[in-house]
Amino acid sequence: MADDGMLLNFELGDAPLTSQVKFKGGRWRDRVKAQRSAKQSHQHNAARPDDSARPAKRPRTDDGDYHKYAKMPRTADAPAPAAPKPPSHAMKTGQISSGLFTSNPTAVTDFDRPPAEEAEPTIPSNAPLSEEAENFQALGLSRRVAQHLAAKLEMKAPTAIQKNTVPQLIKEDSDAFLQAETGSGKTLAYLLPIVHRIMALSLNEDGTPKATKVHRNSGLFAIILAPTRELCKQIAAVLEKVLRCAPWLVCTTVIGGESKKSEKARIRKGVNILIATPGRLADHLDNTKVLNVGTVRWLVLDEGDRMMEMGFEDDIKTIVGKIRADKLLKENPDGVVLDGVLPARRVTVLCSATMKMNVQKLGEISLEDAVHITASKSELEKDAEAGTEAGTEAAFAAPSQLKQSCIIVPAKLRLVTLIALLKSTFSRKGSVMKAIIFISCADSVDFHYELLKDTKPAVELPTPDASPAKPRNPHTDTTVAPAAYVTSPANPTVILHKLHGSLAQPVRSATLNAFSTCKDPAVLITTDISSRGLDVPAVDLVIEYDPAFAVPDHVHRIGRTARAGRSGRAVLFLLPGCEEGYTSILSSATPIAPQLYESTLQKGLASQVNLPSTAPSPETEKQSWTSRAEALQLHVEQRLLATPGFTPDDEDDKPEAKKGKGKTAWSKGGGKAKPKPQQDNPLLVSGRQAFRSHIRAYATHVREERVYFDITQLHLGHMAKAFGLREPPAGIGGGVSRRTHKGGKGEKDGKVGSGKVGGGRRDDEEDDGVGKVDEEAAKRMRMKMKMMMNAASEFNIG
Repeated sequence: MADDGMLLNFELGDAPLTSQVKFKGGRWRDRVKAQRSAKQSHQHNAARPDDSARPAKRPRTDDGDYHKYAKMPRTADAPAPAAPKPPSHAMKTGQISSGLFTSNPTAVTDFDRPPAEEAEPTIPSNAPLSEEAENFQALGLSRRVAQHLAAKLEMKAPTAIQKNTVPQLIKEDSDAFLQAETGSGKTLAYLLPIVHRIMALSLNEDGTPKATKVHRNSGLFAIILAPTRELCKQIAAVLEKVLRCAPWLVCTTVIGGESKKSEKARIRKGVNILIATPGRLADHLDNTKVLNVGTVRWLVLDEGDRMMEMGFEDDIKTIVGKIRADKLLKENPDGVVLDGVLPARRVTVLCSATMKMNVQKLGEISLEDAVHITASKSELEKDAEAGTEAGTEAAFAAPSQLKQSCIIVPAKLRLVTLIALLKSTFSRKGSVMKAIIFISCADSVDFHYELLKDTKPAVELPTPDASPAKPRNPHTDTTVAPAAYVTSPANPTVILHKLHGSLAQPVRSATLNAFSTCKDPAVLITTDISSRGLDVPAVDLVIEYDPAFAVPDHVHRIGRTARAGRSGRAVLFLLPGCEEGYTSILSSATPIAPQLYESTLQKGLASQVNLPSTAPSPETEKQSWTSRAEALQLHVEQRLLATPGFTPDDEDDKPEAKKGKGKTAWSKGGGKAKPKPQQDNPLLVSGRQAFRSHIRAYATHVREERVYFDITQLHLGHMAKAFGLREPPAGIGGGVSRRTHKGGKGEKDGKVGSGKVGGGRRDDEEDDGVGKVDEEAAKRMRMKMKMMMNAASEFNIG
C-alpha cells in the first residue's frame, strides 16, 4: 500500500491496559451498581506517578465558620490528614448547602458612622392635645357628644387635625381638603361634625328633644367613599361607636363582595349615613331606585389619592354628577325642615395623608372653593382652592415618634434574615404583640404564609371570643394558623395571618377581625391592601420586606404603627447596590438608621430555631449563627424539593409489579421500565409562582424611582434563594402560561406556569365584586398579553 504521508502516533502511557468489564443479566439497577463499583475500584487502584509533585490542597474557607470540605491528597512526606468532621447541619445524604455568605455584593453604606444623638426625647406629632388646652366641647360639639367620647370611647382631647377641622365643618358650609399624617384622627375629624349637625335635627342646644325627631327613614344625609372594603368596614365600625349616643340614627355599608339584595333591603329600610366603595355605589345609583340622594348634604372622599390610583376616576365623576344633578330638598318627606340646621349646599370633603398630582385632578372634579386644613396650621387658608397647593408634589413625613431603620441584606440572605428578625422580635414576652409584613404581590404572600406556618397537626387556636358554644370561624381556616420558626420560649405561640385582594370578602373580613382581636402575638403577611387607613390596635412593628412602589405608599405602610401618639418601629429591607440610595428620597421626621444583616442574623439566630413538625437535634445548640443560617436555608430548600405521593424503592422496581384495574406503577416501553409521573410539591409550585410574580412586580416601580430599583441589576439566581429555590424558574416574562404534562415528564427546566391569569398582581385591591375570571376572559387576556409582550404591564393599574 502506498505511503500517503500520514503518521499516527498514539501515546498509551506506562499504565497497564485494562479491559472494561460488562455485566449482563439480573436487574438493571444491580447492573448499574456493579458497573459503578468496578469503575471506582479501577480509579482507586490506578497508579498516579505525578502525585508526589502536586502540592497539597487547603480546604476552602469563607468568613470563618463556613467551609467547603475538600479531600486532601496523600503526599510522599506526610500521610493524608484526617477528614474534617462535617457540620451538624449537613444533609445525611451527603449534600451540602450552597454558600450563603459568598459571592454577595458589597454594601456601599457606611455602617461605622455613629448615629446622630437626640437632644431630647421625641414628642409624638399625632398625639391628642392636652386636656387643659383643648376639649371636644370647646370645639363646638354638643355636650351629649363630648360626654359620650370621654366616657365611652375614652377620648378626652382632640388631635391637631380635629381641632382645626371640627369648628370649620360645624360653622361653615364650604368644601374642605383635609391633609394630615397617618394615625392623626382624620376619620373622626369629618365624622364628628356630620353627626353633630344631624343630631341637631332632633335635639335642642340644651339637649332636650324637639317635637319632630328624625329616624332612619328621614333621609340619607351623608355619603362616605373609601377605596377598599376593609377601610369602609373600619369607618363604619368607628361611626357605629359614635352613633351610640344617637341610637335613632343608622349607618350601613355597600361594598363589593357582599350581596346586592341584602344591601338593597337595608337601603329600603332606611339609612342616614352610607359608607361605600365607588364601584358599588355607582352601581346602586344606576339600579337601586329606592336610593334617593335628594337629601344628601355631605360627600366625603377618604384616601382620595388612592381611589384615583385604583382607577375610580370615572366612577367618582359619575357619583358626583348624579348627586349634583338631583334637586336639593329643603325638607324631608316627613316635613322636617333641613335648612338652617344642615348645610344649605352640598359639602364635599377630600381627605389624604399625602399630596400627589392626582389629588389636584380629583379636587377639580369634586371641590368648589375649598378650604385647605392641615394639622400644623391654625389659620385656615380660604383662598386655597382644590389643587392650588397640590399642584406640586409635596413630601409628607411620618410621625415623629416612629423609629425607622433599613437592613441592607443580599438577595440570598433575605429569607433567613426575615425569619431571624421575626424571631428576635418575639424573643421577649410582651415587647411586640403585633407585626405587619408588607409584600409586593398576592402570590408571594401565599408562599410565605405556607412556608412560615406550622405543619404540625392542627390545634384549636386561642381566640378572644372562643367559647364551648361558639365554633371557630370557618372563613379563617386557610388564612390563620400557628407560626413556626419565629416562636421562642417566651412566646411559644405566634399566630400567622395572611390578607390580600384575591381572597373572598368574607375571608378578608374574618381574617382582619382575627388579627385585630388576637390576644396572642400575631403576624400579618399582606399586600398594600392593608396600607391605607386601617387602624389595628397594638401594632408595634411594620416590616417592608418588599419596598413600596412609590414613596407615598411607603408613608402609608409605616403609618400602620405609631398611631395616636403611640410609639412604633418600621424596618425596610434593601438590597446592596443601587437600592441603598432609596433612603435619600424618603422624607422622615426621624433619621432612617442603616443596619447590616449580620447583626440581625446574629441576634435572631443566637438560639436554635423551632422547625415545623421536626425537632432540632441536640447538636444544633452548639452551632454558630452562620451555621444556623445555612442550616435554615438548607431546611427550606429541602422542604420545597420533597416530593409528595408515591416514590418507588428498590423492592418495587419490576415492570410487572403493582398491577390492578388497568393501571401500573411502572410502564413497559422499549424493554425499559419508566417511572410513573410524580406530582410536584405544592410548596415548590407556590415558590416558583411567587418568584415569577415578584420579579414582574419589581419592574413596576414608578419611573422616578427605577434608578434605585433597576431590574437589570437584579441577580435572579440569588433572588431565587430567597424563595427557597435552587435555581430561578423560567417563564418569568411569559405573561400567562399553563401547567402541562407531556409524555409523563411533568415539569421540565422550570418552564411551568401557574394556571393563573397574569401570574399575580402588584396592587390586588380589586374593586367591587370582581371574582374569578372565566375561561373566555382568560383566553382574551392571554391574547392581549401576547400582543403587548410586556411582562410588567399586567401590574399597571389605572
